[in-house]
Amino acid sequence: MLKRLVLSVCAMAVSGVALGAQAKAPVEATPKPSQAKSETAAKPVPVEAALPVNIRIEVNITDQTGSNPGAKKVVTMVVGDRKSTSIRSSASVPVKSLDTGMPTMTPAYTYRNVTINVDALPAIILKEPNKINVGFGLEYSPRSRSEPEEREPGMASINERLTVILESGKPLVISQAADPASDRKITVELTATILK
Repeated sequence: MLKRLVLSVCAMAVSGVALGAQAKAPVEATPKPSQAKSETAAKPVPVEAALPVNIRIEVNITDQTGSNPGAKKVVTMVVGDRKSTSIRSSASVPVKSLDTGMPTMTPAYTYRNVTINVDALPAIILKEPNKINVGFGLEYSPRSRSEPEEREPGMASINERLTVILESGKPLVISQAADPASDRKITVELTATILK
């Protein structure tokens, strides 16, 4: 009898310890919300590695007034995959001052800056290696088409920032902008070619 009593007390003690361990196990296994957030935030987002190739970027700007043949400007640059590049080109051109009604022996001129600034960041799309994602920026303030130039400084400029997907070697017209003061239009064509 004493033996049975000792065995049943031992059995109850062992089952109580086992039940207690089972009850505590799920609570300890569940991470606190703050721990779960910090663990997911700590994982870095994988960055695709640049391919060891160069890409030629060609920008064709056509500046056209009315039905006249358009003036063309071409900017070309070579850059590595996933590297940024920029070209800055500027000049000062004379602008004939407006007639004030006062006769002068020599015409008066002021100067105006004309610029072509191009920024590009190409990235070859790894799943489609013949396609290129290009982040592109252009600031273009051209000279007036009238000769001699008599327009006011600061007219006819374009400023654009965009991202496009291009097929290697195929040109794409990415924008066509109208001059708000005239019938002038500026067309921009972009070509990205993977050099092998």
